[in-house]
Amino acid sequence: MNIINQKHIKTIKLIAKIFISAGILWYITSKIDIEEIGKSIARANILLLLVALLIYVVSQVAAAFRLNTLFRLMPVNISEKTNIKLYWLGLFYNLFLPGGVGGDGFKVYMLNHYLKVPVKRSLGAIFADRLSGLTIIVTFILVLLHFVDYSFPYKLWLYFAIPVPLIAFYFFLKWVLPLFRKAFVYISLWSVLVQGFQMLAAVSILYALGVENSGSYDDYLFLFFLSAIMASIPVTLGGIGAREFTFLMGAEYLHLQQDLAVALSLLFFSVSAVSALPGLWYTIKPRKILV
Repeated sequence: MNIINQKHIKTIKLIAKIFISAGILWYITSKIDIEEIGKSIARANILLLLVALLIYVVSQVAAAFRLNTLFRLMPVNISEKTNIKLYWLGLFYNLFLPGGVGGDGFKVYMLNHYLKVPVKRSLGAIFADRLSGLTIIVTFILVLLHFVDYSFPYKLWLYFAIPVPLIAFYFFLKWVLPLFRKAFVYISLWSVLVQGFQMLAAVSILYALGVENSGSYDDYLFLFFLSAIMASIPVTLGGIGAREFTFLMGAEYLHLQQDLAVALSLLFFSVSAVSALPGLWYTIKPRKILV
């Protein structure tokens, strides 16, 4: 009975996410010119989009190395090649099967089923990995706030807040996940590389779209990282709609071109989707990744 109820709850959650994403997308299409966005994307420089794709792939390889740093403390001794295969399988599941067992859940299952790694440890490693990335994203947002063309009270005080996310993350590891505390510096540096490369991918897309006002790049990048946080909140289907809504509303407040802001969001999602496609190959015989 409990299993049936859990399945019903998951189905209801999936349907709710689909409706929320659909509702947000409907709202966005009612506020912007879809044809103009289509024209902006059609005019985009293909070569620069390919550069963005390459940079994004590099960021995901760095993210895989970050996760394996945590795996080795569990300890799980798998090669970097095997880890990257497992990571890409997770990317595919996260992006294309957001309503079922996500990529993180599947990695936990694989490690437990084939390598007998305790579920609690795997979950701890993956949570620390995700939290590390979120910490650096928040740090980047706090830095970019000083360059955003928008005034608000006590803006200068935010300089003092820049190190707070990293300090909070360190003490979280120390008190909640002490097994991974010694990896704090390494995974933080990996996260800087991951988010730095993704920021470069976003810049490449902005160039591809022909955004000539380089002074506005800080504003676009601020919305880019803010949308990453919004997309991570599990109320939409794989973040669909949440990213675009953030760009739409943020562009209005920051006096940016809304069509270009939404185009940046859509193209970055497309880049991430294309980069995740190789994970499809590993879904055929996933057990061979670890054994």
